Amino acid sequence: MTSPELIKLGHILGLAPERLAALDGLAEVPPQDLRTLRRQIGEALFRADKQHFAKVAALSKAVPPAVAAKITEHALPPLLAARTAELLDPQRAGELVRRLPDSYVADVAVAMDPARSPEVIAGIPADRVARVAVELARRREWVVIGGFVAQVSHDGLVASVRAFDGEQLLRVSFVLDELSRLDEIAAALTAAQLDQLVTAAAEHDLWTELAALLANVGDTARERLAERCTAAPPALAEAVRAALSASGHL
Repeated sequence: MTSPELIKLGHILGLAPERLAALDGLAEVPPQDLRTLRRQIGEALFRADKQHFAKVAALSKAVPPAVAAKITEHALPPLLAARTAELLDPQRAGELVRRLPDSYVADVAVAMDPARSPEVIAGIPADRVARVAVELARRREWVVIGGFVAQVSHDGLVASVRAFDGEQLLRVSFVLDELSRLDEIAAALTAAQLDQLVTAAAEHDLWTELAALLANVGDTARERLAERCTAAPPALAEAVRAALSASGHL
C-alpha cells in the first residue's frame, strides 16, 4: 500500500504514486521528510513563474469583479487562475470565487496550493464549499480535497462531510494534510455514514484507510466506529476484526 505522503507527492509532480514508490529507497523516507520535500517543490514551482502571475493579478485588480470573473473563466487556464488568486487580497479573490461556476472553481482547486490562500478559502460560504467538494469527489481528486480540509471553515467542512459517502470519506481521510481536523470530521458523521465506512472498507478493500482512520481519531470517534463495526452483519463484522487485527489496530 502506497503511503499517504507518497500519494500527495505524486499529485504535485503529476506522477502515479506507484512510480514513486518503485524508486529505490523513496518508500523508506520518513513521512515528515516527504512532506517537506513536497512543500519545497510547490514553492519552487510557484516562484518559477511568479512574475507572470503578478501581472495577471495586477490586471484583475483594475477591472470590476464581474468583468474579472468573466475574463478569468473564459481566458485563464486553471493553473494561471490559481496562482493569480494566491496573489490577490482575500476580499478581492473571494469576490471572484463567488462569481465563478463550481466546475471552474474545482478546476482551479486542483491547481491551487491551499496553504497560500487560507483567508480566501476560509471565507467561502459553506454550501459553496460542499458543492465544489462534491465535484472534486466525483473526479476522485482525494489529495486535492485533503489539502483543502486544513483551510475550510468549520461549517464548510461539516457541509462537505455530510455530502460524502463512506468510500469517499475513507479515501479523503487517508490523505489529509491536517490530521487534527479528523475529530471534527468524525463528529459530523451520521450513524449511516459510520456504517458506510465499514461497508466501503470491505467492498473496496480500504482496510488500510479504515485502520489509519481509527489510529488517528480520538477516543469518542473510535468508540462510535467500533460500535458500528460490532453492529454490522456477522460476516462483515468478522471481516473487520480480521483486517484490523492483521494491521495491529485491534
